[in-house]
Amino acid sequence: MYPTMKTQEITTKKSYVAAHCSKHFRRLKWNELVVSGDFVVNDQRGFEPWEGPSGFRADAFLKPIYRRKRGSKRA
Repeated sequence: MYPTMKTQEITTKKSYVAAHCSKHFRRLKWNELVVSGDFVVNDQRGFEPWEGPSGFRADAFLKPIYRRKRGSKRA
């Protein structure tokens, strides 16, 4: 009844989103402090705003934390 996507199509779309978005974000270094404007990767390989506490080092969290690159206007 419903059209289904092949696994390869889904994987390709996820990697496209990750590659496209990664141009606008950089991964925090281990000693940088996480703030409210940072992002984490969600299950669909996109970026979502960090909604947890601020002020801890990036290496203290299990998932990598990302920050928007300077001069990047797109999220």
